[in-house]
Amino acid sequence: MRIIYHCYGGAHSSVAAAAIHLGLLPLPKPSREAIRALPFFDQHTHLDQGRLFFYGTDARGNEVFVLGRAGAAAILERTIRFAFDLAGKSEGILFVNTIPAVNVWMRLGGFLSRRLGWVRIGRPLVTLGTELAIPKLASLVKQVWEAS
Repeated sequence: MRIIYHCYGGAHSSVAAAAIHLGLLPLPKPSREAIRALPFFDQHTHLDQGRLFFYGTDARGNEVFVLGRAGAAAILERTIRFAFDLAGKSEGILFVNTIPAVNVWMRLGGFLSRRLGWVRIGRPLVTLGTELAIPKLASLVKQVWEAS
């Protein structure tokens, strides 16, 4: 199965969810340093939106991806499904929207860091927001794990 965690920019909530899924973040309360050290965390820009990024393979052999999709979730989901179908690999694709776990600190910090380039101000805020969102993200990942 291919599991695609997606959010607006593909740099925060989807990355944290994929990391939780793969066991890269110590639960129940990872440190801010552990969050900041995640591959792709607070790294993607608007130029990366719409691109699938492979994050790893879980213990069951599922491939885990992250995706920034701006406001085009439905369009990208159809396009990605179609592309996998063309490649003969359309079986077992699960799209997981991580936006419901996003909080105001993640929105503000992500905007400042990724959109305006004010990383010194935005990254600490988005890291705090991600730390606060871990329980919701972990619950979401648990549902995905049970479904996969």
